[in-house]
Amino acid sequence: MPSADKERPDDSARPAPSRRLAVRSPICVAVFLAVSAAGLTADLLTKHAVFQSLLGRPGLADDVRLAQARLRARHGEGFSSRDVLEECQLRRPVCPGVQLTLSTNPGVVFGINVPRPAVAVATAITMALVFYFFATSDRRAWAVQAALALILAGAMGNLYDRLFSKVELPGIEPIRNQVRDFIDCSGLHYPWVFNVADVLLVVGVALLVVHWWIAGRGVRRKPAGPSGSGRSVGR
Repeated sequence: MPSADKERPDDSARPAPSRRLAVRSPICVAVFLAVSAAGLTADLLTKHAVFQSLLGRPGLADDVRLAQARLRARHGEGFSSRDVLEECQLRRPVCPGVQLTLSTNPGVVFGINVPRPAVAVATAITMALVFYFFATSDRRAWAVQAALALILAGAMGNLYDRLFSKVELPGIEPIRNQVRDFIDCSGLHYPWVFNVADVLLVVGVALLVVHWWIAGRGVRRKPAGPSGSGRSVGR
């Protein structure tokens, strides 16, 4: 008598179900764009609000003149408007270990100086890859899509600054096309000042790493073939 297992169709012979791509799902596209827009808006609004608040304090013009005098005594005339902003030390405490400190970054992460065209090209490539990975992801991969949306928002927020930002101090040349930073955690022993866009980028990348790590563990635990499926072999 033939075994019951032999009468069942071989699972390996069945065609794999076609992937349902996120780009073909109106809901996935809408959520992706909404999260990206919300992140970009949060970044630009916080930059504008913090810089407007601290740059509008009384006596700033006198602070700028004193900062210029100190820089001139140390370096002669070889200083920039960004140096003056740093010398003014425009700060406001938020909570223990955290304060708002106005700063600008002409480079990329951690203040690394990179030519502006190279930064623009790298940002464009990053955004293109984000759109590609979103479009080719499964529509059920919500964590991946959220992470990609956060990365896109962070990249666009800092790209906006590199293209359009202008920080004006009284009596000196404005600081143009530099990323505006203001979150200062030096009280927690973190030396770099950053912004909301940087937070979005870090969170987005962290989510992707965690997702890929979990997915990789799942692949390693998956049975290699029919012998690992738990079914008895007909005799």
